[in-house]
Amino acid sequence: MKRKNSSVSVNAPKEAVEAVLEDLPSFITNWPYVVKVSTRNGVSAEIMLPRFVFKFRDTYQFDYHTDYNSYIYDGTGKRGHLVLLVTLKEWQKSTSVELELSYQGKGKFWLGKTLQDFVDRIGKSLKELAENRPVSEELAVPAGKEHGFISEHVDFSDPMSVANFLAKSRMVHSGLHIIGKNGFFDLVGELRANVKDKVLYISGITNDGTKSFKVLLEGSRILAIEYRHENGPKALKVQNEADARAAVELASLIEGAFMVNVWIPVGGV
Repeated sequence: MKRKNSSVSVNAPKEAVEAVLEDLPSFITNWPYVVKVSTRNGVSAEIMLPRFVFKFRDTYQFDYHTDYNSYIYDGTGKRGHLVLLVTLKEWQKSTSVELELSYQGKGKFWLGKTLQDFVDRIGKSLKELAENRPVSEELAVPAGKEHGFISEHVDFSDPMSVANFLAKSRMVHSGLHIIGKNGFFDLVGELRANVKDKVLYISGITNDGTKSFKVLLEGSRILAIEYRHENGPKALKVQNEADARAAVELASLIEGAFMVNVWIPVGGV
């Protein structure tokens, strides 16, 4: 495979960089040479790599993997294979990012300069996205007020409130789960067997993208929920007993095979 490397220093905490990297469709949309991104069947991107008078175009289906400080975006196309490895190292209030782009496919012997430009500009895009995320002291939580803070500030009908929350959260689980009828809280129990944190943000999307959900939990209590399906989206922020009952009823409608991601708050959220 043809490999090219790049590095960038991001003037933002590691959590802000992680929030960008964990939003796979948005991150890939901001790569150079990307023609379009689809989330209909997972995440795929049409990428056109130019060199001289030639344009090497392919559609890559991306798999996403992560561990403690590395993120891997593994793209498989009809005529090529593209892999991006991103490694993070936090230093005081900034984050050092190392990127390695690997390519195997048609034109690999001609694409050296294009691939170097590709990985350099991905790093630049990551830096800009992370440094411009709304991560600030406004998210500080007074001691003992975690529940009140989160229920007040996270509302799935307000994308900015969700972005603020995720900017100070980290992903701790990603995997395919089958949710049976009235089985959402069975999923929660399964996740809590391995994730002990009190506050969980759980999101899921089906392979065809027709159904998705987002749920914010404190213990077994739903604080906010959004469920999208063929009849459209419904979002609810729990503020009273009636809302709590409605949230449980909405969660009971979640059913099917979902790619599930779980975040926990860090940095004082």
